[in-house]
Order: sequence, then structure tokens, then C-alpha cells
Amino acid sequence: MTERSAAELQDEARLIEASKRDRKAFAALYDRYFDQIYSYCYYHSGRREEAEDLASETFQRALEGLDNFEWRGIPYSAWLYKVAANLMSKRRRRPPWIELPDPIAGSGENDPERLWLRREQGDELHRAVRKLPLDQREAVLLKFEGRLKNKEIGLIMGRSEGAVKLLLFRAVHGLRRRLSEQEKRP
Repeated sequence: MTERSAAELQDEARLIEASKRDRKAFAALYDRYFDQIYSYCYYHSGRREEAEDLASETFQRALEGLDNFEWRGIPYSAWLYKVAANLMSKRRRRPPWIELPDPIAGSGENDPERLWLRREQGDELHRAVRKLPLDQREAVLLKFEGRLKNKEIGLIMGRSEGAVKLLLFRAVHGLRRRLSEQEKRP
């Protein structure tokens, strides 16, 4: 669902107000957006554990900052993506842990089940997205994973709607080029 109707936005505003009065009501917002935020964090980090940590911290901060949240008619998810993006940016400057090599990763590379699973998950596309410049990657993930409009992406990224369109154009063009190059390789 790319566009949200006025009724959906009003429903969301009511959920936020209810959550401000009773913190238990926040569970509805958490259930509605956790998968999207987790997926966004996973695409950026590439590690399940880090994505879980980032998504959890995003919702913790959202809950703590709920009283200061001011409804402006923009989906709540846009604010959550902004929180998640800020957390990821902070971690890039100072990573929370050192990545240790996985001793199991080297074994079973030719296992048919493992190869099938990788293909199923679109591993090539994920790798190609991760190779995009950071601003293009963020715009692609917010657009296609977060299903946000260009205007909402612009608010999150601090850019104009036109700049977001250009970022998306360049990103999609780069992805097509990379993936077609990979298909040509034997």
C-alpha cells in the first residue's frame, strides 16, 4: 500500500493519541510497523542481530518520545524510519561490536539447499542494493520496502521531492546495470 487514505491517517492519529494516554495501546503501532522497520534495518546492516537491535531500539525511542510526537498528517512510519536512520548513522560512526568471522560460513557452500535458499531470498539483489551509495540505498529502501511516497522520503532524508526522484532514478538505473552485468557473467 503506497498511498494512505484520509481514513487510514485518521485511524493512525487516533492510535497515537491512545498510545499517549495508555502505553499499552502502543502495541498496535508496534505490530503495524515492526516488520517494515526491521526489514529496513536489515537491508542497511545485512546482519539479522544488528537489525533486531536497531529495530528494537527504534521502537524503544519511539515509545519514550511519544509524548513529544506531534501529528502532522504524515504517516507515523515516516517518523519511525527517521529514528531508525539516525540510529544507523550513529552506529556507522561508532559500531557497537566487532564482527567475528562465522566458522560455519565456509562449510557447505555447494549445499543445494543453501544455494536454493540464497536464490529464493534474492541475494543478488540484496548485494546490489548494499553496493549503492548510502543516500541512494536509503531512498530505494524507503520507497520499495517502506512503501513511502517521494514527499515522505524527502522529509525523512531532508531533501526535496525532486532530489528524491533523481536519487531513485540513479539507484534503479545502477541496479539494472549491475544485475545485467551479473547475468552476462558465466
